[in-house]
Amino acid sequence: MKDIQAVVRQCQQGHLDAFTTLFNRYQNRVYDVAFAILRNEAAAEDAVQDTFLIVFKKINSFKGESAFETWLIAITVNQCRMRLRKQKLRHFLSIERLSRERLFGTRGSSEEVADIVQNRQRCQTLWDLVNQLDDRLRLPLILRYRYELHCGEIADILGRRQSTIYQQLHEGRKLLGKMAQNLEAKSLAPSVEIAS
Repeated sequence: MKDIQAVVRQCQQGHLDAFTTLFNRYQNRVYDVAFAILRNEAAAEDAVQDTFLIVFKKINSFKGESAFETWLIAITVNQCRMRLRKQKLRHFLSIERLSRERLFGTRGSSEEVADIVQNRQRCQTLWDLVNQLDDRLRLPLILRYRYELHCGEIADILGRRQSTIYQQLHEGRKLLGKMAQNLEAKSLAPSVEIAS
């Protein structure tokens, strides 16, 4: 595979085959990010097209101050945010790959079938809790734990200071922990049957 910086330079010089190389290399990654945000296949496909159209138009503005992929993901996230604002719909970020271990620092032992089912239920519960967070906390969480981006990259993508990202990740994990404790406390409370 060609060096990405060389491919970007060729794109900046107007070589269409270089742009095709970029598209082929990153289209799945862009789709994955877009789908995680929009939770809709058609909307994610449209966001991929919009993202690469922006890249094609603005490739000369890429100065190499950050990694190309960071720049590309930033464009993708911004396109998805604009799409959500325009539609005035709240789509939920996918956290299917976001494990309880990575959020709360717990470690499991070897998994039996019952353990796998229980972990999937916990993941769904965690998914439901994250759906209740505002985008200010959700976006940093998904970029950090699903895409394993460093806080500096997340700061570049979201246009925030790195210290803000650390604070938002801490706040998000802490809030999720409290929400999980409240949910657990409610599930342990005795149910009251209403007499007929």
